[in-house]
Amino acid sequence: MKGKKEYIVLFILIAALAGYLYLQRTDRVHYDLPQIDSVDAGAITGLEIASREKSVSLTKKDGSWYIEPNSYSADTVKVGRMLEAISGLSLTDLVSESGSLERYSLGEADRITVRAYAGTEPIRSFDLGKDAPTHQHTFVSLLGDNRVFHAKGSFRRDFELTAADLRDRQVLSFSKDEITGIRIGSQGRETVLTRTESEPSSMEDQSDDKGGASPKRVVWMDASGVEADKPEVDALLSGLSNLDCQEYIQDLAKEQAGNPELTITLTGARDYTLSFHPARDGKTPATSSANDYVFVLPDYRQENIAKSAEKLTAGGITDLRCP
Repeated sequence: MKGKKEYIVLFILIAALAGYLYLQRTDRVHYDLPQIDSVDAGAITGLEIASREKSVSLTKKDGSWYIEPNSYSADTVKVGRMLEAISGLSLTDLVSESGSLERYSLGEADRITVRAYAGTEPIRSFDLGKDAPTHQHTFVSLLGDNRVFHAKGSFRRDFELTAADLRDRQVLSFSKDEITGIRIGSQGRETVLTRTESEPSSMEDQSDDKGGASPKRVVWMDASGVEADKPEVDALLSGLSNLDCQEYIQDLAKEQAGNPELTITLTGARDYTLSFHPARDGKTPATSSANDYVFVLPDYRQENIAKSAEKLTAGGITDLRCP
């Protein structure tokens, strides 16, 4: 009997202690953590991301994001990550009230200041420090408040981007299935390939579908009626269909790039064109019909495109690889 009473008393003490700790924790969180108004990511029309080393300003126009002051198109995926972090900012704990910010990378030398606007009205502002040791939180402080908080999520890297990092690097995009013609021009010569469909060449190609219809075989023919190497055509179209550049060449307009050494024009819902121009400073400038700026492709991608074009052209294509 005595043992039972001891267990009951022990249970009551444990329950009381747990309740006390819960109430203390609840009171502290409500007291320490500022109330942050919710922000709709779709309502944000302007961003300012500033650190001691750099600053980036972005604006939303007609549903698209642009990097100012030149109105360069911004990468929607990268901007989307920033908007998600800003709109979903959630403080989970108070870390420090001492005002010592440097240890959290929130001092003047290391912090990133984030400001979001709806029109001209600021709707969210905070300083961003380093990732917390948990790797599931980020140290942040609110403007005008020297306290340091844990914010849910690890997202500093999404804001450690320059204006060049944020540019949309897609320079050509189309569906391979829509392409019906390819024109490759180089050194005053031109090769034209046309897509046609023919009957299967063997019994293995026959279809056993319900209608008994035989699938058509896609064939690419040149102007003289010679069949082109289809795997090479497929490789060329694959390389061009969703093409991203490595970087843009600043202060070089399209009209200043010089006459193209190689131009590939694809005919589909509309014409898609990619051109390589004479090399400058060890780089080969390129232009496309889907982008207003001069850019450089990654070496491997440029090599693959040039090699495919050379193999598909009877007269050969000059090697355009960077020296």
